[in-house]
Amino acid sequence: MKAFSVFGVTQSGKTTTIENIIAELKERGYSVGSVKNIHYEDFILDVAGSNTWRHKQAGSEMIVARGFKETDILIPRHLGIDKILRYFDHDYVVIEGVADTILPKILCAGSAEEIDERLNDLVFAISGRISNQTSAYHGVPVINTLSDAGKLVDLIEEKVTDIMPFVNGLEQCGACGSNCKDFVAKVLKGEAAREECAFVKSGAAVVIGQTEIAVDSLLQAKLEAFLEVLFSKLHNCDLSEQIKISIRK
Repeated sequence: MKAFSVFGVTQSGKTTTIENIIAELKERGYSVGSVKNIHYEDFILDVAGSNTWRHKQAGSEMIVARGFKETDILIPRHLGIDKILRYFDHDYVVIEGVADTILPKILCAGSAEEIDERLNDLVFAISGRISNQTSAYHGVPVINTLSDAGKLVDLIEEKVTDIMPFVNGLEQCGACGSNCKDFVAKVLKGEAAREECAFVKSGAAVVIGQTEIAVDSLLQAKLEAFLEVLFSKLHNCDLSEQIKISIRK
């Protein structure tokens, strides 16, 4: 799964840019999910007195509202982006309004000053209102998605890799020779490969027939969590040993 962030100040064109990116990705046959970061401190979707609200008040930690036209999942607490991404299983996830991760980023801006205040090594493209005025800024492509969304999605396909094992980065690792933020910046510039991250080198394997399916560290973590729950009630079971599961049909 691949994920990237679109960020910038209010009214810089983030949502319009994301709408056009999603539409173009869908046109190319990808499955797409999205996350909207809400900066209003008192924001909630639920309504006081509703049945789902009553479930929450009673102590439910996850409430699912299942209707005929949509299904809504309500989690009554703030979640980090890393935990939110675990709920997705899409080709791409587009995140609006989040700048404090090591995910690749598209910066939306309305002026050069706004770019200067926020430009960093994780930004691989610029869009939004500023794209009406220029096509590049200090070597970074500036793309108007209203007129050429395809060009930006071409760049997304080129630059955005599967998500790294830790979207917030690790403070102490250095196995690749740099910190996580700098490593992702090198990947975006083509100076490193995602597979050089020590945590991407997975210790899990899934084999169907004679074909081995690639398992990245995120899926491995999910498998390990599942197995811990599955085997938690078993005695004399050492999960540090190699585990083999065979499903015969």
